[in-house]
Amino acid sequence: MKTYSLAEVAEIALPKPPELKDPERWLRRHLNDGRIKGYRVGRIWRMRQEQLDWLLDRLSNGVQESDVEPSTSAGPVSILSGMSERARARIQRQSDRRLA
Repeated sequence: MKTYSLAEVAEIALPKPPELKDPERWLRRHLNDGRIKGYRVGRIWRMRQEQLDWLLDRLSNGVQESDVEPSTSAGPVSILSGMSERARARIQRQSDRRLA
């Protein structure tokens, strides 16, 4: 299994555009934030070939597949379904007070 250092990934994926002063720093920041995939060995980030391919797909301007599959249920959608459990409980308490 071939792995790539950040310098190699920067050379392959980010061929030094003038507006990007330090591509390795950009990669490191996005790896630390979890925006792109890679793995860390000590203090050094490495990427496998499939992770590099994923990055190249992410950076391309082609149509990107969504990670979320469209819903196939035909039933009505409640406004509560998009809320957190805490928000749903608060709304439920408010409606219980109104009915009492």
